[in-house]
Amino acid sequence: MKKLLLADDSELFYKFLKDIIKKDDIKIIWAKNKKEAIEKFKNEKPELILVDIILSDSNGIDVIKELKALDEKANIIVISGLDKQEVIKEALDAGAKDYIVKNVSPKYFREKIKNYLNI
Repeated sequence: MKKLLLADDSELFYKFLKDIIKKDDIKIIWAKNKKEAIEKFKNEKPELILVDIILSDSNGIDVIKELKALDEKANIIVISGLDKQEVIKEALDAGAKDYIVKNVSPKYFREKIKNYLNI
């Protein structure tokens, strides 16, 4: 079973994610803030991390930088409602492999996840 860490304070998005990958062999580890995300990353060693840009205790850019400092090979995708070029560039420069705006179709989002997890 592949592990996916979701760093997002939205329970609605967590439920959405759970629903779209329920048929896949993926365990979702949910972190509601930066502190939880870092702790769960260290303990669970997920193959993929989804990070929201806006978290209750931090911003996603800081989370990406900290995760990359812990493991430069960390497989990180940003998921966000923000569709601003400067934010996208900053996230990619910090080490994210992709930036997905949250209003994409569930099918597109699921395929992206499966692609990054090689399943």
